[in-house]
Amino acid sequence: MLDFEISKKLEKDFEKYMLSFYGKHQRFSIEDFGNFASSIINYNVQNHLIDPKIKKEYAYYLTTLYNKGIGNKITEEHLQVIAKAISSDSSVDFGVIQELFA
Repeated sequence: MLDFEISKKLEKDFEKYMLSFYGKHQRFSIEDFGNFASSIINYNVQNHLIDPKIKKEYAYYLTTLYNKGIGNKITEEHLQVIAKAISSDSSVDFGVIQELFA
């Protein structure tokens, strides 16, 4: 089960990062989102804020936020596939993390 406080923090991080990234690059593609999502989730796993067993649930949550932002164009089936791909990625792009704490 998702922790409400962590979910809200992820939502704020998503909004902050997406607006900053879009402002600099004039885009926020699914690839850009995936890099952000895997990085922020794995960073939180490494800092023991997210249980690795429920990474996929947080990935799905972030994916639904992205989908909402693009007008709900992603089907439920694809939301699940994207969330699975994000949760199976163990990388952290510290450029993403640095941007959030700048």
